[in-house]
Order: sequence, then structure tokens, then C-alpha cells
Amino acid sequence: MSWIERAVEERLAQAAAAGELDTPHLAGKPLPDLDRPREQGWWAQQFVRRELSHDRRKAAEAAAAAARAGFWRAETEADLRDRVQAANEAIDRANVNLVDADRLERFDIDDIRARWTRLRRSS
Repeated sequence: MSWIERAVEERLAQAAAAGELDTPHLAGKPLPDLDRPREQGWWAQQFVRRELSHDRRKAAEAAAAAARAGFWRAETEADLRDRVQAANEAIDRANVNLVDADRLERFDIDDIRARWTRLRRSS
């Protein structure tokens, strides 16, 4: 056990003894694969991966927003379908590099088509 782990364990024990930590009611998500040994620096690697994912998500959201704006300029339903398919493929490529919590939802072609049709009729 490293000195950091030991210090954390001691602080947790002190907090529990002082009543600052109500252990039966702790809520949260357990660490995945808690039972397997981890290599040194695993937390830092996870942190960097999450931060990169956040930055990549922002870029993917901007690209998805630009694609969404282009949907409404489609001239035909086939053109619309092609635009939505291209946008969904771009989302799929972006999601490969994102952590699960940052993944983007694909566009629903049926919803987009229904809105596009309503807009065309009202114009």
C-alpha cells in the first residue's frame, strides 16, 4: 500500500469514527473491476481520457449542430435521408473516441423526416 493510499484510509477511518461518514448510506458508483490489480498511474490515465473525451464531445456537438442545420435545406426526402445518414455516421465515428457518458445520440430519421415534412408544408 502506498503512502497516499494509507493516508486516505486513515482519513476515512478518522471521519467514520468522528461520525462524519455514515458508511451504511454511502451512495455512488463502485469502481469498475475493483477486484483486479491496477497498474501504477491508472487514475491519471483515466482522468486524461475523460478530459480528452469532454473536448472531443464539444467538437462533435458542434459538428452535429451544423449537420442538423443542414437538414432543413434538403431539397428532397432522399437528400434529407442522405444528410441524416452522413451525420449519424459522423456521430458513430466520434463516439468511438468518447467515454460512455459523453457519447452522442444518433439522429432519429423518422422524427427529422416528420419535422422536415411539416416545415415544407407550412412554407
